[in-house]
Amino acid sequence: MRLSPAGSDTARGLETLRWWGWLAKGQWLDAPGRTLVAIVAVAIGVALALAIHLVNASALEEFRQAIATVNGDAHAQVRATAETFDEQVWADLARSPPPGLSAISPVLELELVVQADSSSGSEARARSVRVLAIDPFAAAAVTPGLMPQVGERATPDDASAGGAESPLFDADAVFLSQAALDDLGLQVGQTLPVRVGLKPVPLRIAGTVPGVAPGQRLAVMDLGSAQWRLDRAGRLSRIDLRLEPGADANAVQRAVEARLPAQATWTTPEASAQRMSNVSRAYRVNLSVLACVALFTGAFLVFATMALAVARQQGELALLGVLGASQRQRLGAVLAQGVLLGVLGAALGTAAGILLARALLATVGGDLGGGYFNRAQTTLTLEPLSVLGFALIGVMVGVLGALAPAWAAARAAPAQALRSGSVEDTLAALASPRAVIGLLLIGVGLLWLPPIADLPIGAYVAIAAWLCAGIACVPLITRLAGRVLGAFADRLLWRLPAAWLAVTRLAQSPGTVAAGLAGVVAAFALACAMAIMVSSFRTSVAQWLDAVLPADLYARAPGSGGLALDPAIQQAIAGTPGVARADFLRTAEITLDARQPPVALLIRDIDAGTPWRHLPLTGTSLPVPDDAIGIWISEPMLDRYRLAPGMRIELPIGGDAPRAVVGSRPPAAPTPLNDIGRTEVQGTSAVQGRFFIAGVWRDYARQHGALALSAHDWARLTGERGASDVALWLTPGTHAQQAIDALVRSRPELAAMQWRSAGDIRALSLRIFDRSFAVTYVLEAIAIGVGLFGVATACAGDALARAREFGMLRHVGVQRRQLVAQLSIEAALGVSVAVLWGGLIGAAIGWVLIDRVNPQSFHWTMDMHWPLGLLAGSASALIAASVLAAVLASRAALGQGPLNAVRQDW
Repeated sequence: MRLSPAGSDTARGLETLRWWGWLAKGQWLDAPGRTLVAIVAVAIGVALALAIHLVNASALEEFRQAIATVNGDAHAQVRATAETFDEQVWADLARSPPPGLSAISPVLELELVVQADSSSGSEARARSVRVLAIDPFAAAAVTPGLMPQVGERATPDDASAGGAESPLFDADAVFLSQAALDDLGLQVGQTLPVRVGLKPVPLRIAGTVPGVAPGQRLAVMDLGSAQWRLDRAGRLSRIDLRLEPGADANAVQRAVEARLPAQATWTTPEASAQRMSNVSRAYRVNLSVLACVALFTGAFLVFATMALAVARQQGELALLGVLGASQRQRLGAVLAQGVLLGVLGAALGTAAGILLARALLATVGGDLGGGYFNRAQTTLTLEPLSVLGFALIGVMVGVLGALAPAWAAARAAPAQALRSGSVEDTLAALASPRAVIGLLLIGVGLLWLPPIADLPIGAYVAIAAWLCAGIACVPLITRLAGRVLGAFADRLLWRLPAAWLAVTRLAQSPGTVAAGLAGVVAAFALACAMAIMVSSFRTSVAQWLDAVLPADLYARAPGSGGLALDPAIQQAIAGTPGVARADFLRTAEITLDARQPPVALLIRDIDAGTPWRHLPLTGTSLPVPDDAIGIWISEPMLDRYRLAPGMRIELPIGGDAPRAVVGSRPPAAPTPLNDIGRTEVQGTSAVQGRFFIAGVWRDYARQHGALALSAHDWARLTGERGASDVALWLTPGTHAQQAIDALVRSRPELAAMQWRSAGDIRALSLRIFDRSFAVTYVLEAIAIGVGLFGVATACAGDALARAREFGMLRHVGVQRRQLVAQLSIEAALGVSVAVLWGGLIGAAIGWVLIDRVNPQSFHWTMDMHWPLGLLAGSASALIAASVLAAVLASRAALGQGPLNAVRQDW
């Protein structure tokens, strides 16, 4: 019976799938180790990328839930541009609310340090708790999730009733979420010992806050009680606003802003949540990109696997072409094998990624050691679309890895491919100088692109382009190395048969050698780039710590102790025997742009004539004009706020501060640098800034920017002379503990200060750095590990594939030990070339990470440092692994006798 055309197409398609499967099965049986390594490499890449994405997504989702609880049903907020603002702002709004407002709720936010139990020793871990002080009557209509519930051990009265007998309004009553109780190991009815500055303040746990998000550590107090007990009389942090249904939000905003002082600004809960999410965005994105290192390596291992598979299947593909298989069918045969590798790797990787995400959340938390979130535990949030997306990425990795070998195999003429030696011709087609030059030029062009949404997208794509260009160069590099070594082989190596055979093989089969080295080059290049970046960053941080820690002893008041060290205590510290010099510092936060996170304001003793004595300046300091106040900005301020030395800006400092502040309103068009300090606000005339930017200093501690201001100018503007930190230079012969004991004897309250030497702070800072980059170290180790496995399987597969060649050499008198030496030398030479070339590519990528990615992501600079010991050790490990793999592979390849090895040639 004759088949219909449709039936013929179906039968032809099924037949094509059958011989595609036959080729894939042959590849698995022929080189199971190499195929398995490619699958595992894809799986590792998918698992790491998916796990980090799920951890980030879970942390952000829980963060959003926590923000939703704190913000409640507020439609807008009035927030302090500095630490707090006068509660008179709330009183004015509540007394005559603008049209459209239905509820106004004042809030005071504090971060308080909980006193450690003395029985646990002085090294007990310091804990803190976030306190939200609310007006229960106003908060019930705006943030009901913050309403406390009186505990059974406190009183049976219902706090929500608001009666006079309710403990909610007791001066020492505090209500803790269940997560805070569990974390602190306390119960309702017990005392919560906190510190306000240097003063201990015991609070009574009167109940819980059941409406907060699960796992959120939070405490709630009555506003009036908190202002009195916590030394914040008359101060507020924010005002939550709820609009009437149908109210014009823009009109309400204009009406409210017209009545706000410089110390307060209008914002929305959504903007606040987005702003806080942006705090960790650069870290999360960079970590996700680093997680894709293994995925990149997996792609090139798939490429190496499929390139060698094409070499092994050259005869079968050519025979099928002679028998009538079209170019498209032969292309599909190789691509199908790549798809199969991708599917298997993606399936394994998605399962492993979910398990890894759970493990990471349980061990290092939702910030992966970055310190951006205070939560110790986060619940895993599975996103089906994300899981499917990363699985598809794994499949695409298999396709992309197989694309070039498949195209080279499909283009080969079947009749020519049948002849002996055509494998090298096919693999040589993978070398394309035009593609290399094109990718290099594309990468160079992308480096000049500005960041997109504060992310170095262009730099990331440039790295990928340069990496692909470097891999595309591998056949050219091996060919050049083979020619150079081959020119000396006949004259210098004729007495060393093993070395002569190894060099001759490299010279005559550069395509085959290059195919096995692609994954090694990718792995080592990316590992080198990460090592250079992390080492440069760590070295720069260490040098910066040396510059900013010149004193012998440092101390900080616990918690929100901004004014803990009053002038009397400062005078007592400076006059203590053994203290040669004392510098005092206060750190505050101010908001320059409601769309940006707050920046740190460092108030310290700075001499405008010699600021480099107090700040690690990156350049010269400009003289401050007589009619201006000098400030010095950190590097992130340059990009985030488009500032530069010599500019004048306005800051919300001082009771008479004008309404014009940097970024207070987004300009209609990009503001020229010289005009940034003269922002027009609310249609009024422009205001000339009082503050003159005299210089720029390096600061790795505050990613979102910092300003340094003289303590004398701060006192003149605000009348405040308190401090929170002190740096002490001791007289010769005075030990740190002796000085601390003398200080505590003179002022016992100083025992509450957190005393540390410069060496202790330096060591602690570097430990925090290492913890933040722990995941990066793991990713680097994984990249090297994948490269090691790639080397081992490539050597083993190559040795087995050349069994007949070795049998023939045995027939002509080459000894077994000489063949083992030949394989070892071949492996060492090939991997040495790969390591050298990968190291050069890694150095270029490392430069991009240091000079482009970090400044565009974190807005700070660093000096390049070469971790030569680590790079040399990694290179040596790869070369040693290749030699060991070659020796082990030679035992299997040479295990059969020479007659059996060559019998297929008879």
